[in-house]
Parts: sequence; structure tokens; C-alpha cells
Amino acid sequence: MSYGVYVRRLAELDALEAQAWYELQQSGLGTSFNDEFGHALRRLEETPLIYQKIYGSVRRVVLRRFPYLLWFVIEGKEVVVLACTHGKRSPSFIRSRLR
Repeated sequence: MSYGVYVRRLAELDALEAQAWYELQQSGLGTSFNDEFGHALRRLEETPLIYQKIYGSVRRVVLRRFPYLLWFVIEGKEVVVLACTHGKRSPSFIRSRLR
């Protein structure tokens, strides 16, 4: 079964900010971040249930090459990405973004 994936605007802005930062660090690295973000979204389309619940019904997927986490919930046949945060962000910041 394939799920639809919806990325909230705030999560999209998080990812764009990270992409821009990586691109400033090294040419092409922002594109690599964007590719990895897209790969994570494709994994969520196919297998969102393999990721454990962290906060209530909120789950997370870890980007493979970058220290970022995608926080999401499953609503029926749709995956809703709530936030894209750096792995070192404080738990209180993360919880505030998941509302």
C-alpha cells in the first residue's frame, strides 16, 4: 500500500533553510541535502509504519547522510510531515513544532 505524503509549509521552510545553509558550506551540498530529503519522503510513501512513535502518535525518520529528522504523523492513508529539525535541537523546541 502506498501512502500520500503531505509536507506542512513550516517543515518545507525548515528543509529549504537547511538546504541553503549546506549550499553555503560547499557548492552542491545543498542539492545533496535536497536529494536526501526527497529520498526520505519516498521511504515514507512506502513504509511509514516501520518508524516508531516518539511523542504520542508522532513518528520520526532520520535522514541518512545529514543530521536531520523528519517528524510525521499518519492520518488514514496520508503521511503528514510536521517538521524537519536538526538532530541536536532541544526536545522542548521539537515538541513546540509538532503541534
